[in-house]
Amino acid sequence: MSFRRKGILSYSIFIGICTIMLLLLVSCLPAANYGTEKAASYVTSADVQPKLPALQADEPQAETASVIAPDVVSDAAPDTVSNTVPDTTPDAVPDVPANSLPNAEPSAEFGPDLKQDSSAGDTPFLPLTVDTNPAPPSVITSTYVPILPPKNTGKTSSKVSIPVLNYHSVAIDPGNIVVITPDKLAEQMAYLHDHGYTPLSLETFFRLLEGNTSEKAPEKPVLLTFDDGYLDNYEKAMPILAKYGFPATLFVSPGMTEQDGYLNWEQIKKMQARGWDIQPHGMSHPHLPKLTAEEQAYEIVEARKLIEEHLGTKADVFCYPYGERNKTTLKLLKQHEFRFAFTIDQGFATNEQSPFLLKRLFVNGEEDLQAFVKLLKLK
Repeated sequence: MSFRRKGILSYSIFIGICTIMLLLLVSCLPAANYGTEKAASYVTSADVQPKLPALQADEPQAETASVIAPDVVSDAAPDTVSNTVPDTTPDAVPDVPANSLPNAEPSAEFGPDLKQDSSAGDTPFLPLTVDTNPAPPSVITSTYVPILPPKNTGKTSSKVSIPVLNYHSVAIDPGNIVVITPDKLAEQMAYLHDHGYTPLSLETFFRLLEGNTSEKAPEKPVLLTFDDGYLDNYEKAMPILAKYGFPATLFVSPGMTEQDGYLNWEQIKKMQARGWDIQPHGMSHPHLPKLTAEEQAYEIVEARKLIEEHLGTKADVFCYPYGERNKTTLKLLKQHEFRFAFTIDQGFATNEQSPFLLKRLFVNGEEDLQAFVKLLKLK
């Protein structure tokens, strides 16, 4: 073959290869467009469509947030949520520490000289604990729990103020201010009789305090109370009071009856027959604030139960042993429907005090008659 023919052949082959490559390139252009269209369609269906429900779900949340707290940032959300929880606190639950609660304003409903206890506030998120700290001797915000006083019938609108004398043992025990000699007690009872004082039964005392009586109030009413249930109350005090026909109130601890130096049930029944009202002073004369809520409930309720079973009368007036109580004590008295309770806080009992925080006047057995007379005029 000549060199010329070889050149022509090579050129023809080159042209053919170029033609084939050009055809192949043209044929690939529709396939590339089709693949682009399919990819775009897949992205739309897989990525765009799933995002639409998510956007729709987020929009209502944004609207709700703007309604609840339009100006609150996300880290303040817990406060917004907590404000929507209903405020509810059971009446008879154990105490909540007072230092964790907001301060309460004075409540005119419970008298101008008393403030509402901060424990009465609604505290749905605080742990419930029993307050075991002894109460101070005077009524202050941290020891006062709001308890509705008995309904006033409207028969009196003025302040009622009655001295409640607080005695204990009647014996000879020099240097012991809690013990008064029989001679001094006789001297004091003679003074009350000679100067127009009228010792009251417990029921008459409460009727006068509530203004729930059509009877004319005595000019100088007084309530005589004896704490603890000592045997000498039967042997010494009862004959002295009987001389003038004076009634009195005896606060006893049933768990101590029959013990040496204390009254037994037969003696208590005889005192009741002579005009003495018998009411509970705790089962064992305990320091109530040192007890659990369950132990306090036993001391309070069991004492009432035994007195009512032995004497057949209602025993719903409590006297705090040592004058001690805490918020748990007050709530238990309310829960178990006690009517009143006496403290050893000094002063006259008035209708402006909480019915569970009635004051009394301690009679110092070492003081003379003049000090006793002065005590009767202490408001």
